[in-house]
Amino acid sequence: MKKLKQSLCILASSALLMSSVNARLLNPNNPEGYTQFRLNLTEMQDIANAKKLSWRIFYQAPSTGVNATWFDAVKQGDIETIKSMVAAGQDIEVKDEGSLGQTALGWAAFIGYEDIFDYLVSEHANLWATDNGDVYNVLKSAVLGKNVNIVKKVHALLPDFDLNDSHYESDGESLVMVAASNNRIDTVSYLISEGVDLNKVTTTDDKNYPSYNQSALSYACMNGYEQMQQLLIEHGAINHRTGHASCE
Repeated sequence: MKKLKQSLCILASSALLMSSVNARLLNPNNPEGYTQFRLNLTEMQDIANAKKLSWRIFYQAPSTGVNATWFDAVKQGDIETIKSMVAAGQDIEVKDEGSLGQTALGWAAFIGYEDIFDYLVSEHANLWATDNGDVYNVLKSAVLGKNVNIVKKVHALLPDFDLNDSHYESDGESLVMVAASNNRIDTVSYLISEGVDLNKVTTTDDKNYPSYNQSALSYACMNGYEQMQQLLIEHGAINHRTGHASCE
């Protein structure tokens, strides 16, 4: 199994390197094989990595399927190619079937390409686009990512959406729990400013779920996010497991 995983990683890296040969040079400061991505590799790794949102890693292998060129442009941050493709008739609502069925707007919101997000919104992209994972609208995609400006923009476009409403999630996670569990400090700060409930607890009864019996603070404690713990506690978060404003 270990050899199989190593082989798959090598194949993915080789495919990414080959795909970068003909791609636009967007960031010459990135290592070989990643210069087609506008964001720095370290920034992309902080958005998603093997230990955090591994199923949303977007930079290790080329997109697949009939819309691969479109989704590569989106993930790489190539707005000029995106605009050219839209002008040529590209459907902006197609799903990335090779990766959770995400839409271009969802990817832009998650990765944090604000200019691409703005452009797709101007083209009337669907704010309620879902994916095959746990996304029910683009606000969730943005909260999973780390660009708080996009979070604010989506919230402004969905003014009637209740930030505390967790019924969309099968396990009852709220948006602030999602942000806290991924150490999105700026997003949690914004959600606090909007008056979210920091002491909601997940509702799933399935003890096999990683989200079982969790809150924003318990996630921060479990993951060792000390700055997040301090932020939450300073604004009234309580450890629901102990009744104290601490991880102990």
